[in-house]
Amino acid sequence: MGAYFGAEIAVELIQTQIQNTISTNLSNVRISRSNPIVSTEPPVEYFIYPTANVYRPPAVFTIFEHQEIKNLKSDGNHINAVDSIVVACVVEDRLERLLTVKSWRYQAALMQCLHLVTLTNSGGGLRLFIKVDSCEFSGIINLKGKNAQEQIFRKEMALKLSVDHIENLE
Repeated sequence: MGAYFGAEIAVELIQTQIQNTISTNLSNVRISRSNPIVSTEPPVEYFIYPTANVYRPPAVFTIFEHQEIKNLKSDGNHINAVDSIVVACVVEDRLERLLTVKSWRYQAALMQCLHLVTLTNSGGGLRLFIKVDSCEFSGIINLKGKNAQEQIFRKEMALKLSVDHIENLE
């Protein structure tokens, strides 16, 4: 192989994992809450950069922040590293209470997609061991109007991932 995949393949594997499992996990969360007060449709768009200005929610952002190389020797045939990756989801709703519940449900579904999961690329040269370290929720943003019929609120939740990254170099 001889390539350092690093951030690109790690982000692709994580986004693929989310895309393959999020619908089932959202459905499971909705059923387990036995209260269908909010919609939990699968994400519409996926991004790898944090500054998307125009998008349709729910949207998932997978941001590679940092990689710390561990025990790299000049004669080694692999990279042993820890990646810091943030997976955020932005949701919207017309009522602040419902928006808050919706953000909690997306957080629960994304935890099921990513916490304590192992991912491997198709060639087997890269393995990721994912652990969710923390979760943060943003404040609520009123996107338009004070009139109750025009209001749309937006909220973000973000999972901070610690990813053990093992990559063969041969």
